[in-house]
Amino acid sequence: MPPRKKAKYPRVYPKHGAWYWSEPISGRWIRLCAIEEGETKLVERLGAERKKLERPEGTGDMRPLIDQYVREKRGEHKEKAWPKYGDYAGNGFRKVNVVDVKPTHISNWLKVKYAGKLHMQRVMRAFLSGFFQWCVDNGRRDTNPCKEVKLKKPKARQTYITDEHFAAIRAAMLEVTYERAGKDVTAEVPTGPMMQCIVDLCYLTAQRSTEIRNLRWSDIDRAAGVIHFVPSKTEDSSGVRVDFKITPEIAAVLARVQEIDGRPSIGDLPVVHTRRGKRYAANTVLKAWKAAAERAELGHMKYTVKDIRAKALTDGERAGYDVKALQIAAAHTDEKMTETYIKQRSAPVAEIRLQLPVSKSA
Repeated sequence: MPPRKKAKYPRVYPKHGAWYWSEPISGRWIRLCAIEEGETKLVERLGAERKKLERPEGTGDMRPLIDQYVREKRGEHKEKAWPKYGDYAGNGFRKVNVVDVKPTHISNWLKVKYAGKLHMQRVMRAFLSGFFQWCVDNGRRDTNPCKEVKLKKPKARQTYITDEHFAAIRAAMLEVTYERAGKDVTAEVPTGPMMQCIVDLCYLTAQRSTEIRNLRWSDIDRAAGVIHFVPSKTEDSSGVRVDFKITPEIAAVLARVQEIDGRPSIGDLPVVHTRRGKRYAANTVLKAWKAAAERAELGHMKYTVKDIRAKALTDGERAGYDVKALQIAAAHTDEKMTETYIKQRSAPVAEIRLQLPVSKSA
């Protein structure tokens, strides 16, 4: 057996014929290059990856204060990406003092840094607004400049998944076909059955995928015949809750979940879960959905997991349920929100019938 290769650089290890770097912050293994490509390539790739972690020099007090704000408040934010917003804002305002920031500075930075990305502009404005309010509360400045920053509202999404496309993506979650030795091979996707259950529950309950991923067996109230949902989006605001009736279709999906791996269905254990019994990450579900869409040759449609909820509410309206019933199902605070949600995907039908004009002398 040939001697095991060793790297002379910290946190660099050989694996499967390539050099990998164990990134010190997240611990993630990053492939650098094939071992046979030589040391020059290794050093070049290692330097490039290390540079991504370097923070540009700053002269103002805003970035250190953002770091402090993130440390103090990260426990109040469930979104995993929230601390990264601090990195983005800290780098952008690293040469600025908090007391000198004006609304125009924030507006210009958002519109240049996130040009064409209206959603991200609003996300970062929200982060900065929270930061500056924290500064006001701690006496570091007198006003919150973000309150005067106006941004263009993103265009409402109007995508509707047709029944045929929904069925095709759902079916594609179970199997994958690839070429091996010149032949097409079809294999089962190990996580496919559970992912299919997630999609089914998203549709049948008209809930956000977050609520389905967070669903615990203790939320399944068999005695009352309902599922207790506390939507995460309204938990800290309106506090709207919804008890969703366990229909025969929903009961069948829950039974499928139990049959997949036979794990206990009690207490705070997640209903839909990984093969290790853990709660699914949002990005994992999205990747599985996109991969299935590609296999179904529907990747060009750009369907997202969020579109499932829109389809459910739109289909409910077409099935004859009134707006009030759909509002309750969606845990919306008012009917207008539900009506807007549905109208975005339901085009009105014009019933006007005209006849081509003819000459009176004809």
